[in-house]
Parts: sequence; structure tokens; C-alpha cells
Amino acid sequence: MLCLTKIISNNIEDNRNYYYDVSKKFLWMVGQWPYQKPKTRLSFFALLVTTLIICIITQTAHIFLCKDSECIFETLPAHLLMWNSLVKVCTYQFNSQKIKNLTDHLFVDWDILETREEREIMKKYAESGRWSSLIYAWYYYVSTVSFIMTSLIPPIMDILFPLNISRPIILAYPAHYFINEEQYFYYIFCHMLMTGVICMTGLIAHDCMFFTYIEHVCGLFTVVGFRFEQILYKRNIAKRKLIDYPDDVYNKNIAFSVHSYRRALQFAELIEKVYSISFAIQLTLATIGLSVTLLQIAQLHNLMDTTKYFVYIFAQLFHLFCFSFQGQKLIDHSLQICYKIYNSAWYEIPVKGQKLLLITMRKSTKASTVTACKIYVYSLQSFTTVLQTAMSYFTVLASFSE
Repeated sequence: MLCLTKIISNNIEDNRNYYYDVSKKFLWMVGQWPYQKPKTRLSFFALLVTTLIICIITQTAHIFLCKDSECIFETLPAHLLMWNSLVKVCTYQFNSQKIKNLTDHLFVDWDILETREEREIMKKYAESGRWSSLIYAWYYYVSTVSFIMTSLIPPIMDILFPLNISRPIILAYPAHYFINEEQYFYYIFCHMLMTGVICMTGLIAHDCMFFTYIEHVCGLFTVVGFRFEQILYKRNIAKRKLIDYPDDVYNKNIAFSVHSYRRALQFAELIEKVYSISFAIQLTLATIGLSVTLLQIAQLHNLMDTTKYFVYIFAQLFHLFCFSFQGQKLIDHSLQICYKIYNSAWYEIPVKGQKLLLITMRKSTKASTVTACKIYVYSLQSFTTVLQTAMSYFTVLASFSE
């Protein structure tokens, strides 16, 4: 019996490592994994921040060299992206203890699961978080490399279809490196490719861990709803079979489910505390970046540049949509508790148990949300609002640039 328990425990531990390995590896690479050695964390974090600062400096230098607004607008999208990545990285650094608490929940919450059905529910959501992270990471790495590789098109065209003069070089994004760009083009290209991948890793690590947290808390809400359904279902079965169970048994089960619900709410609230301020800054930068990118597409007449900015704008929209989708998922799952209790045979359980359910129903009528400083709620409806706002800013900028 002891051996069987140990085998089951090892299997659960393996499942946890499997489901969270993607987020763990990304956080480890940027020095944000809570269980890393302090020296390792500091080294990786210092490398990432140094890389981001170098990119920001070169882009800022280019902005100071600009002589018109068109040049500034051309530099802003990539510049804002670097600031956005820096904000994401600093979010975990300044909330390291809260991140550790959240990560502890990921592993500890599996221990309170009682039945095989509950474990299957958590596995489903953990698997969803893992695949979301993989798809998100794959998309952004492909987009980043594709965006930077466009700068190699002119040299390749010079080799395949040479002209009397060399085609002008085009950097992946506007930046000033304080050296002769034509002479050291390939060195600059390698630097941009390397720094782009490193900076994008910081962004992906932040976002993938957020997806993992949201999927986990949605799984907790689903498990709580399942427990309430099972309690009432067992009551009905016992009644049909004329089995007399003491009311205290049901009251204890309901109290345990209420405790699990409170634990899920605390997890959701901790997510809100960690990301709220950071999301406000990120949303502002993303909205401005989206507007400026639309302006660039409207003004460009070069097919290659237009294609490059289309890749960039789709990446921005994908980023906003993923966050809005996860926010909507949290809202829907937090509200489902009330509906599951209401649609069950709650009137057949003891009065004391009904009072506990009533308290839970009242609490569950208020959705758990992820917000930007309590002002903007991440949801699919809000996603359309951001698009409308970005289009409004784009119209204003376009009128000024004419």
C-alpha cells in the first residue's frame, strides 16, 4: 500500500514538471524562476536588462538624429516594444515574493485534489496552459526572426539580381550604432538578431507564465464547481436509496468546497496584485505602438517595408487578443460557480448547508478579473475597445502628419 501511494505521488510530481516545464524554462533563461540560485538569477537577469538597455540607447540615439516627425514615427514601434519588454521583466523582479507564492500554488494545489475526476480537470487546464505557451512562443520567435531577416533582402538581391550600384542597406529596425552602418552591416545584423531573440525571450517568459497562472485558477474554479455538483448529486443518490447520512457529513463537505473556492479567489486576487500596475503601462505602450504602426503602414509605399510592418502589427494584435482572451476566460470561470449551485438541487440539503451555499453564490456573482490599475478590464469586449482607441489615435496622428 505504501509503495502504491509513493508511485501515485511520483506520477503526480512528474505531471507537474511536465505541464509547467515550458514556463519554467523561459523564466529560468531570463533569471525569473523563483527557485533558481541567487547568483544564476542575477546573472541571467543582468544579461537581459543590459541587452534591453543597449537596444533602447541605440533607438533613442536614432530618435535624436531624426529631423522630421516621419523619422520619429518610424522608430517608435520597435522602441516602444523594447520598453514594453523591460516593463514585463521588471514586473517579476519587483514582485519576486508574490511570484514565488503563485508558483508555489501551482504545485501545492495538486495535493488537495481528492478524486481522479478532479485531477483530470486540472490536467486538462494545465495542458491547455502548456500548449498556449508553446504556440505563443513559437509565433513570436518566428515573427521576430522574420522581421529581422527582412534586412538581408537587399544584399541577397544584389547577389541574385545585381544592379550597376548596390541597393541601399535596410536595418531591421531604426537604430544608430555610432559606426559606419554599411561597412559593419553584418555585425549590426547579427547583433540585432541576437538581441531581438533575447529581448523576445523576456517578453515570452512573462506572458507564458501569466497564461499558466490563468489556466491554473480556471482549473481551480472548475474543480470547485465539480465538487458542489458532486455533493448535491450524492445527496440525491442517498435519498433514492433510502440511505441516511448525517447532516454534518454534507455540511463538512460543503465547508471544504467553500474553503477551496476561497483559495481559488485568493489566487486570482494575487494575480491581479502582481500584474495590475504593469498591465496599465503595457496597455498604454501597446496602444500607442499600434496607432503608430498603422500610421507607418498608411504612409509607406515600399512593399517590403509594408510587409514587415504588417508582421509587426499582427504580432501586436495577437498579443492583445491573447491577454483579452485569458481575461475573458477568468471572468467566465469565476461566474460559473453561481450557475452550477443555482441549477442544482440545493433545496434538498440541510438548512445549514444552504446558508453556506448562499454565501458562496453571493460571492460568485462578482467576477474575478485581471485589470490595468482597476480601470481597464481584460476581456474580449475590451479588446475591441482598444482597437477603436488605437484607430482614433491613428486618425489624429494621420491628420497631424498631413
